[in-house]
Amino acid sequence: MIKNKLFLVLSIFFIITTVTYAFELLITPSYSYTLNSTGDTNTQQSLDYTGGRISFLIPTEDGEEISYGPYLGFFYNYNLLENLQNLEDVGISLGLNMKYTTNIIGNLNFLVTAFGGVHTEDYFKTFKTEILINGGISYNNLSLAVGYETRYYEEESLTVNYLPISLGVSFKF
Repeated sequence: MIKNKLFLVLSIFFIITTVTYAFELLITPSYSYTLNSTGDTNTQQSLDYTGGRISFLIPTEDGEEISYGPYLGFFYNYNLLENLQNLEDVGISLGLNMKYTTNIIGNLNFLVTAFGGVHTEDYFKTFKTEILINGGISYNNLSLAVGYETRYYEEESLTVNYLPISLGVSFKF
């Protein structure tokens, strides 16, 4: 109970402190398909997940093509690994998001996003690394991107590679 309250307080603090300085709110729900998984305790299995990330982005001083900021993500694994201890149904990820956009024609833009941070399935008892790079197109405030993601599970000597497909919407303020 105390951990849930702590998580709620940290989430509210995170959102309030970043919203006051953010110029763009980027919401990216995604489905991640398992490309492969390697490790001592794992045979080839599907570890697909669905989830989403909320980013608060600040444009760089020299232009609005590049922006950066923290993100908070939630994800749900379809097949939880039996080898991992104390997994919950919903995981959380935290980190830094970098976004690059450049105009192609009219309101159509080329988009590259990079997420780097940690993910946890056990409400902040342990942290594992995640790295995600997406490329795609955006039209006005909507985007579609496909990328490559790697998640590491150090205790289990497991690495999982994903093909994430993301739809996004951004609100600039």
